[in-house]
Amino acid sequence: MSIYQRIAVILVALFSLSVWAQNDKPTADDAKAFQQKLSDITIKPYHQPLAATGRDTSCQLCHGAKTPTTPANDSNCLTCHGSLDQIAAMTEPKSKEGHPEPNPHNSIHYGKDVPCSTCHSEHKPSQVYCNSCHLFKYPNMKP
Repeated sequence: MSIYQRIAVILVALFSLSVWAQNDKPTADDAKAFQQKLSDITIKPYHQPLAATGRDTSCQLCHGAKTPTTPANDSNCLTCHGSLDQIAAMTEPKSKEGHPEPNPHNSIHYGKDVPCSTCHSEHKPSQVYCNSCHLFKYPNMKP
């Protein structure tokens, strides 16, 4: 089973549990609270120009929906950031000497198939997934 399939199964299970746990139908207050939560979300400084087009539009650019309920889709990330091959080329270690950190966008374990949101998050601090098992620094990773 690929990492995408595993993530999909987990997301479907979590979504199913959350729907099952909610016995009440959504109300106008729920919609208002959701909209308030959206307006309270912060955007990282390097993506703030997207917000200048309007909060709903900037959400839709990354999430594909005016009111997002899931992480951004990789295809939306790649629209602005380039192809998986281009991203991997940009983060290729400059030197093979001195034991540089491995390329996070071309993993020895997963190649280029790790979803962007595994490490990158717009609304909370990003995390290096590789550090679940390793101790890499990646000093140039954006927060």
